[in-house]
Amino acid sequence: MIDLKINTEKLLLLIAASLLLCNLFLRRCSRSNNSEIDKPKVTIVRDTVWQTKTDTFKLQTVAYKTVYVDRKDLKTIIEDTTSRDTITDDYIKAKVYRDTLVNEDIEIFSYNLVEGQLLDSELSYNLKVPREITTTKTIEYPKTYRSGLYVFGEVGGNLNTFNNTSLGLQYNRKGKWFVSYRMNLNLLDQPSHHIGVGIRLFK
Repeated sequence: MIDLKINTEKLLLLIAASLLLCNLFLRRCSRSNNSEIDKPKVTIVRDTVWQTKTDTFKLQTVAYKTVYVDRKDLKTIIEDTTSRDTITDDYIKAKVYRDTLVNEDIEIFSYNLVEGQLLDSELSYNLKVPREITTTKTIEYPKTYRSGLYVFGEVGGNLNTFNNTSLGLQYNRKGKWFVSYRMNLNLLDQPSHHIGVGIRLFK
């Protein structure tokens, strides 16, 4: 009986040592593949917000300002009409219409110089589109499972007796399956031995 007990313990120790060696071997073999497995999946999404529409602007043609314009140079304008001494026969009386047209996309600045007919006109703008460019960068790391050898302990019992003080080893193969060995030490002269096998049901 004693020989059978010794042989059983030797067999279990041999199983535990085999699991340890198997774990070291598989870890070394998987190192070359870890660089490819651990590469993150990068998703870049760019979104440019445009507002596509047609707007009609109505120019302001009622309000104006009276100015005096040089007959030979239309860029020479006297807007301060309070000083009459500077206004000679070389100047003609004209009207200036200025307007600013604005929406969410553009600002338009208009200038018209009129004296019976259009003498000068300018149009400038400030473009405000695209208003917003959003860049979203998402990095997703794939789930990886590594093999490993774990040591664990258990204590427990029921209301009547405390009959479980265990020490064990568990080998987990990349989260797919595992094997375990547990020895109940509650009775040191007659310890019980347990071997378990499991498999992952859900990812």
